[in-house]
Amino acid sequence: MAILEFSPEGSSKGSSRVKIGFFGHMPPSPDLLHFEIRKFSCDELTVEQLEKTETAADLVALIWTPKKLDELPRHMRSIVPTLLDNDVRVYIRLLEEHEGRRSSLTRRAVVNALRERGIPTANLYPEEWRALPPNLQERQGSHFMPSVYIFEPADSSWPNIATIVCDHPAGPRPKLTLNFDPQSLVDGFQGSSEGHEERVLLLERAFFDCSDLRLSFLPGGLSGASACKTYACLEAGQIGAYPHLYFVKIGLRKKIIDEHDNYRSFILEYVPFHLGPRLRRERCNLGSTQGILVGDFVEGTESLIACARGGRCGHAISNLFDKTLAGWRKQARPDTARTLGEHLATRWQIEGAELALPKPRADIVTRLGGSIDIPALKRIFETHSATSPLCAPAHGDMHATNVLVRHGDAIIIDFEKMERHYPLTYDPASLEGGLLVEGFVDDLKRKNNKKAIARSMLVKLLKPLYEARTLVDRVEMLCSPGSPVEWYYDCVNQIRIRSWPAERDKGQYALTLALCLIRKGCNTHDKFSKEQDILRAISFFFGQRILRQIESHRSTSGD
Repeated sequence: MAILEFSPEGSSKGSSRVKIGFFGHMPPSPDLLHFEIRKFSCDELTVEQLEKTETAADLVALIWTPKKLDELPRHMRSIVPTLLDNDVRVYIRLLEEHEGRRSSLTRRAVVNALRERGIPTANLYPEEWRALPPNLQERQGSHFMPSVYIFEPADSSWPNIATIVCDHPAGPRPKLTLNFDPQSLVDGFQGSSEGHEERVLLLERAFFDCSDLRLSFLPGGLSGASACKTYACLEAGQIGAYPHLYFVKIGLRKKIIDEHDNYRSFILEYVPFHLGPRLRRERCNLGSTQGILVGDFVEGTESLIACARGGRCGHAISNLFDKTLAGWRKQARPDTARTLGEHLATRWQIEGAELALPKPRADIVTRLGGSIDIPALKRIFETHSATSPLCAPAHGDMHATNVLVRHGDAIIIDFEKMERHYPLTYDPASLEGGLLVEGFVDDLKRKNNKKAIARSMLVKLLKPLYEARTLVDRVEMLCSPGSPVEWYYDCVNQIRIRSWPAERDKGQYALTLALCLIRKGCNTHDKFSKEQDILRAISFFFGQRILRQIESHRSTSGD
């Protein structure tokens, strides 16, 4: 049982919202008593009032009894987004019969109008949920708030509505006077003002008890969500104002919900307290199309690449797999129902589209003597990956910038792409590929009169690591002391030593790694530098090389 404070101060968490709005129908006084005895005030509101942020900021909920169905689309467009962005729960109360229509037809009209306008909806039938587009398919039966909740006629008695509405109040009133630089928020989203007002409200709700914010957006990240360091000053702290450092991530509502779900399911009880971020769940919230995650910022860390290039990767990588991820990896079980290839089949796509190698990278791969025939490479992979893997929870996006190091401890961040049951070889292969495409950017540049490494030389230095037989036979590779790639050999050996026990059949790590390298070679982003594009071409080259060597060995051995 959680420790709860049985007092107005303990239960409200600073909220000053006590007003419930009614639109379309105002209940008679006897029915309003069901709300008033719970200390809520009730008001009938107009469209003009509901369109104002000042009105929405004071509301706990809006109970809407539609009068004319042909007005639904217009009202949903003008009223609902503002309400949801202010954390107001919207309840639509269906009548037994409306304008001569049965309730089932009215419900269909309401659900269709909500779906067409991309408005998050709760209390849907299973078939209605399945008809939603993917970006609106929040966890079935979850009723994430704020959203539009539909009351069936059978559940539309005022005592029942009052119980549900009053037991699920809105969060604290947004701090509309919060002091921060709005332009820094626009700049953090590449200068885009689309969705800006909603993002401002998300911050004002998350930091409802603060007076000032300072945002500093972080580089990197390809998911579409923007992350920043945020200094926040409590307005009425017990010992005075002091800027506490938070981590803030703002992104599409569905992605924020998924990451929050993953945090609750996979992090809280499985990752040691000091080896993962800690969300401030009371500050995380959702709007109509976006959401915000807030946690304590992980201070005093360095990137895994900086740690590795400084010759300190050994302990960090062993700590990552033996301590940080131990709670997941110890759940490993053989999956005899699905093969390695079936588990990884969707990795041959990016956002639903088949992998494609950009032409500049394809030219580099061709000059290096590689194949750019992705369908042929995929067929080789499918042929050799029809084996049963060991599966456990997986991070799903284990690239080098999602692993931070502090005093030798490996700290993982960013849980948007978690997988509940996935091949144990995937995370280490993804990490190895991430180190390759992110770790040699400076080496390819001429810097401080230091000569850049030619890409052909870099490929030559790394080739011994990407021989199929080296991977299949589990050979630890050594590097000449003082070589510019010595740090990378150290990292790769550490990763592979911990990956080979994850194989049920020899060669599973080689296949997984090949796919990860090919996939990274095909990943595109308008922020990639010339050097990053070269490294991704090299990544593709090594991935296709592994697969072709595996196929060649099978052909010559007569297997």
